[in-house]
Parts: sequence; C-alpha cells; structure tokens
Amino acid sequence: MEQDDFDELAGRIEGVSTVLLHLIADLEMREIMDGPRFTQGMRRAAEQLQFPQPHLEPTKRTLLEMASALDAARKNRQEAGNSGGNHIDH
Repeated sequence: MEQDDFDELAGRIEGVSTVLLHLIADLEMREIMDGPRFTQGMRRAAEQLQFPQPHLEPTKRTLLEMASALDAARKNRQEAGNSGGNHIDH
C-alpha cells in the first residue's frame, strides 16, 4: 500500500469514527441511549475477540479507545453541567 493510499484510508476511518462518537454522544445526551452501559458493552466485546487474525489487536485497541473517549466526553459534560455541547475529545 502506498503512503497516499494509507493516508486516504486512515482519514476515512477517522472521519467515520468521529461521526460515530458524536452520534453516540448525541443519543446519550437525549437520554435515548445508556452511555455507560454502551461503553461497558464495547469493552466486553473487545475482550471477547479471540480469533487469531492480525487485524483483531487493532480492532480491540480501537474499541477500547472509543469507549474511553465516550466516557471522557461524558465526564467532561457532567463536569461542565452539560453546557459544553456534544464535543468529543479523542
């Protein structure tokens, strides 16, 4: 894979993950989704990945990083009294 191809793929994945994080945060703030339960499920799913394939370590790491980002954003919103909107730091 050429560097330009890699950069394109990485950028697209980052874009999709950013949209997903914002969507989940929005659903949580509207009280449509139980955020802590959702991130707990993400962590459980990451730990249950056991197939011997090379892409699973990055998959596991990504799930755990996204769960942590959602938890941190929730904590920031709670500390700010929900006045900070749905900003996600990751």
